[in-house]
Amino acid sequence: MGDFMKGAINPGKDPIERQMIISEAIWELLKEKTGLTDKDLVNKVREIDLRDGVLDGRVRPKPPIACPKCGKKMDKTSSTCIYCGQNIPANVFSR
Repeated sequence: MGDFMKGAINPGKDPIERQMIISEAIWELLKEKTGLTDKDLVNKVREIDLRDGVLDGRVRPKPPIACPKCGKKMDKTSSTCIYCGQNIPANVFSR
């Protein structure tokens, strides 16, 4: 988050509370601009929660990924394979 955002969004030092406020603002903007409803959001949250086959309020982390060039297992947060140097596109939602 840029310095501007850190100063503009400062509901205290609790990062979870800050994230909750940001999420709420994003959702309200989406509803205003698109006509989506709270029911749409609830359905999407349920769909995402069930991607791992369990409705439990969490998404299980995926196992390590294979490098697309050399095939060796690598940390999914890495942007470069440590074995062959291949650049790996970032997935902002990986766990």
